[in-house]
Amino acid sequence: MKIPVLITRTVIASAATLLLASCGGERINDPVTVTEGSLSTAITQALDYSVIPAVNAFNTASNNLLSASEAFCSAPSATLLSNAQAQWKTTATAWFRLAPYRFGPLNDDPVLPEYIYIDSLRLRGTDYTATVRTDIETAISDSSTLDDAYFAAKNFQKVGLLALEITLFETVDTKSTTTSDIVTEFTNTERKCQVLTGLATQLSNRATRVSEQWNNDYDETGNSYRTTFIAGELSDGTEPLTLLITSVQEYLDYLQQRDVVNITAQKAGIAWPLVEASINEIEQLFSGTDTTTISFRALMQTSGYQSEIAAVDDNIQAAYDAITAKDSVLFSVAAAALDGNFKREIPDGLEVELGINFTDGD
Repeated sequence: MKIPVLITRTVIASAATLLLASCGGERINDPVTVTEGSLSTAITQALDYSVIPAVNAFNTASNNLLSASEAFCSAPSATLLSNAQAQWKTTATAWFRLAPYRFGPLNDDPVLPEYIYIDSLRLRGTDYTATVRTDIETAISDSSTLDDAYFAAKNFQKVGLLALEITLFETVDTKSTTTSDIVTEFTNTERKCQVLTGLATQLSNRATRVSEQWNNDYDETGNSYRTTFIAGELSDGTEPLTLLITSVQEYLDYLQQRDVVNITAQKAGIAWPLVEASINEIEQLFSGTDTTTISFRALMQTSGYQSEIAAVDDNIQAAYDAITAKDSVLFSVAAAALDGNFKREIPDGLEVELGINFTDGD
């Protein structure tokens, strides 16, 4: 693990105040050993090297899933089914890297935010597999026109990654997961291919909208969400660093409270690789990448918070150990401990008073 360049200069209280005005959170315990602007740089690099790459990777994966689904449906075969199933796994993995960042374009509608149309489990921890199966059966058996409007009008429980997983990994009639049975059903049931490509189109459209808003134009303002976030001009007045730390904390709480490893991706059989992707992402956000020059870890170390860093490291390693052992109880313990780190040690180490009540956000 690379430790980015450390910051050495002590900032007087007035400089620290200016720093907070530009990058979020209320500074405490002034003066602090952090260079003026370094926290702002750390936030910017966290966005540019972690958050936005996760946004763009999910968009690319979703678009590729649509292409793989269309290729399979043009000439159903075991090979092309395997390709589509593999691309679903890639897309789900990309989502689990993006999911800790549930803010901005993913969560800008108080009633029907984008994220619930991608991952229905996140809202209340409800497994909608039975609902999805019934909806797919209905779509195949009735006479509705399975066009874009049909899928765009669906409730969040009936679209997204779960609906695509059920469509790709099992048959409608017997719930068989055997490749030959699935290929035969798609070959003999034209409407099932319409369901697959319709669902894949909606996921691709949503991923593209999220990416477009992060990178180019957010909420028709003419500015990207990246620009809005870094400038600290969020519509609800929340400070950027508060929003980022809280989002990750809520996600860790969700992972353990909702027992995600025992519910998600059961047909695809990749629940453990998915949560590992999330832990990878959270570790990278904290410690930085090879390109990072100022990370949150570096700022904490420079300010003398070595024991707090060690606590974060220990809990990240505990999460990896639980994943290797496929022990859901130990994973929940580790996720809860990391949740605590994002409530206490990391805000303390960055010497930022978040001033919020932490919840799982569900």
